[in-house]
Parts: sequence; structure tokens; C-alpha cells
Amino acid sequence: MKVSQSDIAQQEPIRIKVITLGSTKVGKSCFVKKFCEKKKKLNVSYIPTIGVDYGVKTLSKSMEGGSAVDIKIDFYDLSGHANYKDVRNEFYNDVDGVILMYDVTDKSSLVALPSWLNELREFGVTASTSTLVVVGNKIDHPRVVTEQQGTSFAVENNAAYFETSSKTGAFVEEVFDFIVKETCKNGFYK
Repeated sequence: MKVSQSDIAQQEPIRIKVITLGSTKVGKSCFVKKFCEKKKKLNVSYIPTIGVDYGVKTLSKSMEGGSAVDIKIDFYDLSGHANYKDVRNEFYNDVDGVILMYDVTDKSSLVALPSWLNELREFGVTASTSTLVVVGNKIDHPRVVTEQQGTSFAVENNAAYFETSSKTGAFVEEVFDFIVKETCKNGFYK
């Protein structure tokens, strides 16, 4: 189902469910906070997500054809710690967009991405059922992982690829613009 005139005319906004996945300390929570809260300065000390953190943001987007659509994005920032898999599995139903994040300064976080994809697939989430985006975060720091390594992984797994900085906000907005447009275009939203 694509965004139709009746969708546009509706009173309630389109709801999109987006989850973030990736190893601990890759910047998932800061990434979501940067988008939702537009914080100029983020907390520099690491505070791990316990289970899941929830956020919501409502926005109006111009779609193909120039029509404006009100969209409410529900964010589920899932803990990257292995102990929370049983908690995470409760949030895979009806996922419209997935941000699969790694840290460009930590190669092990890129190496862990296949296990995160396997977990998604275990619960029926694939690039054909959701908008899948691989994000290399922390580009404001000296990198260990090349852009080509991240791009290759994304292409091999039918995902889009972006590089961002949660700290500076570089390209954060572009990731969400892409997710919203692709999700609406492909009719993944509920």
C-alpha cells in the first residue's frame, strides 16, 4: 500500500515504527535524541540503555506529488546488550524501519552487524518487509572502519547506507528523511 489521497486526507497522522539496533556504545540513543529533541549538546558520559527507550516525534513531510503528510514516528531504541534479547524480541512486530548502527571507530561493532541481521530475520524483519538502513556513526572521530567497508555491508544486505555524527548532528536528519520517504513509498507503515 502506497500513500494515497485518502491517506493524506485522513485526520490521524501516519504512524511509523522505527527501531535502532547495534552493539553497545555505538551511539544509538544519542542518535535518536539528536533527531527527536534537537539537543545542541549531548551527554558525553555513557549511560547504557536498560532494555528499551521510547521516543516519539511528529512531523509533516512532502511526499511525491508535493502533498504534505503528517507522520508520527515511534522510536524504540533497543539495548545492544546480549542480556536484553528477550526484551528486544517484543519490539520486532510491525517494524516499519530499522536503523542498524555501528561505530566507525570500533571495527568489532561492524563485525557484529551480521548477528544483528540474524536476530532481525529470526523475528521476520527483512529488507523486503521494512526500510533497512545501515548507519556508520561517530564520523566526527578518527575512524578505523572505512566508508567502503560500511557501504559494502549495506549493499550485500539490501540496505541503504549513511554515515553520521550523533554528536554534531551531521546527516542525522537525512537518515530519518530517507526512512520516512521509503517507508511511505513502499507502504510499510501501519
